[in-house]
Formats: sequence, C-alpha cells, structure tokens
Amino acid sequence: MPTPTIAFLTYDWSFGVKPLQPNGCGWYRCYLPMKQLKEHGWESGIGLPGFSEEHAFGILLPEEKAIHGWDIVVLKLIMLERFVDHVKRAKELGQKIVVDIDDHMEGLEETNLAYKTTSPESNPNNNRDHYVAIMDQADALITSTPFLHDFYKAKYPEKPIFIVRNGIDLERWNMRKDHKGWLPTFGWVGATPWRSGDLETLNPFFGEFLKQKHLKFHHAGNVINAPQASDQIGIDKKLCTFEPMKTMLGVPELYRKMDVGIVPLRNVPFNHAKSYLKGLENAAAGIPFIASGGLPEYQLFADSGVGRIANTPDEWIGHMTELLNPKTRLEERIKNREIISEQFSMKQRGYDWDEVCRKILAL
Repeated sequence: MPTPTIAFLTYDWSFGVKPLQPNGCGWYRCYLPMKQLKEHGWESGIGLPGFSEEHAFGILLPEEKAIHGWDIVVLKLIMLERFVDHVKRAKELGQKIVVDIDDHMEGLEETNLAYKTTSPESNPNNNRDHYVAIMDQADALITSTPFLHDFYKAKYPEKPIFIVRNGIDLERWNMRKDHKGWLPTFGWVGATPWRSGDLETLNPFFGEFLKQKHLKFHHAGNVINAPQASDQIGIDKKLCTFEPMKTMLGVPELYRKMDVGIVPLRNVPFNHAKSYLKGLENAAAGIPFIASGGLPEYQLFADSGVGRIANTPDEWIGHMTELLNPKTRLEERIKNREIISEQFSMKQRGYDWDEVCRKILAL
C-alpha cells in the first residue's frame, strides 16, 4: 500500500525571520500536526501554497517551483479569491482539500484587528467571504473545538467535519522556577489588538488587588503602538513590566517572568469557539493560571484538573489570594504539567490527526 501524503499550506509565517517560522496558527495547526503525522507513517510537509493547473496544490519552493503530488492538502487561513477556483481544479485532479478552522471568523467583533484585516471592504482580494467560498468547495473541515464543529455542521450538514483539539509540544517547554515567595508576579501573554474587551473584564478589581498586596504584573507579547494590557486592565504602570512579542520558537521565553498566569475572556460566542491554548502554554511553562468562567474549553480543562475558573470578581480575588502561597503554586504547577503530559500533548493528538486524515483519504 503506498505511503499516504499530506501537505499543510498557509501564509501564516513570520516573514523576515531566519529560519522561516510559522506563526501561532501555523505552528499549532500545521507544523506540529505535520510532524506527528510523519510519526504515523505519512509523508507530510508544510509550506507556502503553490499551484498549477496540471498538478494542483503543492508546497512552493524558490524560483516559483513547487513540490506536488499530495493526496491531501490542508489549507490554513487561506482567504485569497483565486483559491476558490484553485480548490475546484484540485478536486478535479483528485486531491482531497481540507480547511482547518481554529477561530470563529464569523464571530469577529469590530474591535478585533482581524475584523478589519479580513473584511471584504478593506481587502477585496483576500477576505472572509473568499474564506467561506473556499470552505464551500472543500471536501472536509477540521475544527479545533466542539463549538466550531457544531457551527459548521449546521452550515454544511452533508460535509464531513471533524474535531482535532490542540496539543502542545511539551518537550520544548521547561518549568519556570518560582522564587517570589508570597509576592508572585501575575502575568498575561498576548497582543491587545487581537482582543475584544477581554482584559477590561478585570478592571478595576484586579489592579486594586495587586496594589493592596504590593504585587507586580508582567505583560509579555506587547506590540509596538498598541495598548498595553495594564491600560486595559487598569493597573498602575509602576507595578508593571513589559516585553515584546516573539516568534513561536521564542514563545516559551515569554512565560519566564511570570509566577501566576491569567486568561481573561468575555463570555461571548467568539471565545466559546476558542481552545484552551493559553492555559495549555501556562501549564507547560509550569505556571498556575486562572481563566474566565463560562467558556467550554476552559471548563473542560478545569474538569481535567488543570487551571482555575473564576466567574465573578470575588472568585478571581479568591483564587489570586490562594495562589499567593508558594506551596500552593508548586503543587499546581506540578499537577498541571503532569496532566497535560498525559492528556494534552501533541503525542496524543498525533493519533487523532492520523485517524481523521485517514478517514478523509477514504472519502
């Protein structure tokens, strides 16, 4: 039986960086699955999209050449108009075309930078309308959460739609040492332009708690000319430190100055579609964390024994108070990492990717 082949194609790269690295979506939904599928007997690859009318989709190489011959092609965040016709032609030539979905693009709010950058008005040739048209043509969809699965199953009842949750490459993450005793540094990792009122849910009680307890706050992933997390949460600048966003190879370093992580998210459909990825990174880094309540994937995470959930300001303050205890933090950081190693690593997810892709191959 011939070796099955699969290519992950995306424009989600950190251009200008050597070696070329996928951004977050490309990393977790393309690069890591590609590596795992190799372990399960697939010939797999990742790269920029190439296309020809004779050979369909391939991985683009320098000098406009491409590696062709892939059985399955997974498209990630592809929104270019020309790809609608490319998908039609690729299917005619026998390729199985899959769209991987890790965000609720239909649920974007105008305050999220992605709303403008993917809008038809701002980008006539590269936008959400073409993204949907590509999904319309695809043989199958792979989603990262039950919310996304159910949303698209209602839209495409006849189309094969699968769930493969996110996992983490744990071997790349080292547990951060906690030296702060009863004065831990609380922190958040992320870029504010891609948030829509999430951090503001902690204003003003979070900043007041830090001030009363003489605690520091660290924002890792700050973007130039963007609001800082402290401004949106309402924290005195004197209590804050900042560091810029890094490429995916450097993401574990973003957690090295934190002792307790926070994952504030509004209880809205866009966030219901989110996976527990930020919590997963905190746990991998050995950082206890608190996440907002009402979100299915973080509830699943908490039910598995990882992380804390807070539904009200009083619950946030209660968790924060308990996590001032260095013994409590140590117990949680060890427990969290053990659980994600057993249940949420990419090694486990590799079996899911293999099973789903073999089903798609058989369509």
